[in-house]
Amino acid sequence: MSGTRQVDDPVPSGDVRAKAADWIARLHDEQRGPDVEAKLHAWLGESEAHRHAFNRMTRAWERAGAIQMRASSNNPDTRRGRPLRLSPWAATMAATLVVAVIATAYYWRDNALITGIGQQQARLLQDGTRVVLNTDTRIEVNYDKLARRVRLIRGEARFDVSKHPAWPFLVSVEDREIRALGTSFIVRHDSIEDLSVTLVEGQVSIAPVAQGEETPPQAAQILAPGQRLIVSRHHAQAVDRPELSRVTAWEHGRVEFEETLLEDATNEMNRYSTTHITVADPQVAQLHVGGVFRAGDSGEFVKIVTAAFGLHADRNGDAIVLSRPATQPAPPAVQ
Repeated sequence: MSGTRQVDDPVPSGDVRAKAADWIARLHDEQRGPDVEAKLHAWLGESEAHRHAFNRMTRAWERAGAIQMRASSNNPDTRRGRPLRLSPWAATMAATLVVAVIATAYYWRDNALITGIGQQQARLLQDGTRVVLNTDTRIEVNYDKLARRVRLIRGEARFDVSKHPAWPFLVSVEDREIRALGTSFIVRHDSIEDLSVTLVEGQVSIAPVAQGEETPPQAAQILAPGQRLIVSRHHAQAVDRPELSRVTAWEHGRVEFEETLLEDATNEMNRYSTTHITVADPQVAQLHVGGVFRAGDSGEFVKIVTAAFGLHADRNGDAIVLSRPATQPAPPAVQ
């Protein structure tokens, strides 16, 4: 069986619908605790009415279509680089803006999930696993009796894996396979990062996929919570421990930098917008940027960095080139 499956749901009670809305708000609240997903799964398992209410709520957002992540440049907290704190009501509203499509209780097999530039999707899969896709991401989901398999073609996704000890959850990225049970982790694979795996909680192992019987198996890399594995074609494999708030900032529509090279910062901002920012001067590219920016708000980012470093922004359609201002000729000497 392939594709998705939906059923017509009876109308749940007002209390149940309100609780379903509250769960959506809690899922996207930056202050949520690590046990929110587990509690949600438990609530969904209590009754058919709970699942129906959650289905109806998420389908309403699905019909609303893809909404690009944007924010007002007039927000004083954004301009000052302070993280935004959302009330439960505001978080519910933010969920409609930050998450393009939410769907739940579908049966997946050989199914692709795709986001465009500046979009996100959140899905609750058949087994209760929650996956959130970041900008410009494509995954393919294939569940069978032996394993739950996901292939990350490109982009970035967070997986909050439902515990099924006898049913392995595997994420493959090119020649690597990530194995998890009851785990929360983020995988990224794009033109900026060949592969990075960040473990939020639980445990994962990452190992090369065997290329044949003649190839000896290689030892798996085991991550502890908070660790990130970086695999690059240009550098040796490395494990570090990044600030998780920065790694997960995209889930709240933010991009966070701390002493980040301007060139790297512009590349990161470009992931979320069709406006493409480049740095013309190699010396300018080495300037360091810090602060919190709204994902997709390239205009505000350019406004801040040009003011901070005295740069010039040359705009041509969807392209912006940052450079130093041309040197003004000295005024003629007075005779």
